[in-house]
Amino acid sequence: MVMARVRDVDVERDAAEEPVAELEHEAIASRREVGRELADATFGVGGRAREGGAVPLQDDRHAGRRTAGRGVEDVRRQRRAAPSCPHGAAYRTPAMRMLRITAGRFTFVARLEEEKAPRTCEAIRKLLPLRSKLVHCRWSGESTWVPLGAKRLGVEPENHTSHPAPGQVLVYPGGLSEMEILFPYGATMFSSRVGQLAGNHFATVVEGNEHLAEVGRLALWEGAQDFNIELA
Repeated sequence: MVMARVRDVDVERDAAEEPVAELEHEAIASRREVGRELADATFGVGGRAREGGAVPLQDDRHAGRRTAGRGVEDVRRQRRAAPSCPHGAAYRTPAMRMLRITAGRFTFVARLEEEKAPRTCEAIRKLLPLRSKLVHCRWSGESTWVPLGAKRLGVEPENHTSHPAPGQVLVYPGGLSEMEILFPYGATMFSSRVGQLAGNHFATVVEGNEHLAEVGRLALWEGAQDFNIELA
């Protein structure tokens, strides 16, 4: 049997005095010790943590002024705060075309669904600005609608549905029933006197949604409301 003597390891040195390269080979500490000694190099929370746990990022007020451990730059200095956005702004991109919808005394901003209903959106744009009256539905539930009579949109069913969510604006291009725009504010199943219909979902309200139910109440209890659609 061949016996070899392993060189004694100096375990008395303070870890803070050891080179970085040697720290990488230290034995794994207990969870309690990790809680005391934890250092987040990426966010520059270096050194020993305060008693009772790691230092929260928001408490390390000076971390942004120094370089984090092991040569990693403190990335918080490069982080930019996201600009505050109004309600619905997250649903916009510069390429999106928007509509301004006025119903009674309320104004809404709606996104044209040009990706999902391109032919319908193109046909609707040719009708703008559209000025009419908004009345409460008789068969469709919690919704209002704009009668357009004998007009025809000249498009086939596209991105169509019978169950729009509040703020999903539909147009029925005509056929079984007259052409109309549906402006739902609650639980809706698009119907007419001849039965269930499906309308083309061409726009979605992204600003002013909190006023949709009030528009429905006004149309129900106070009668027809002025209704306008134009490009925003």
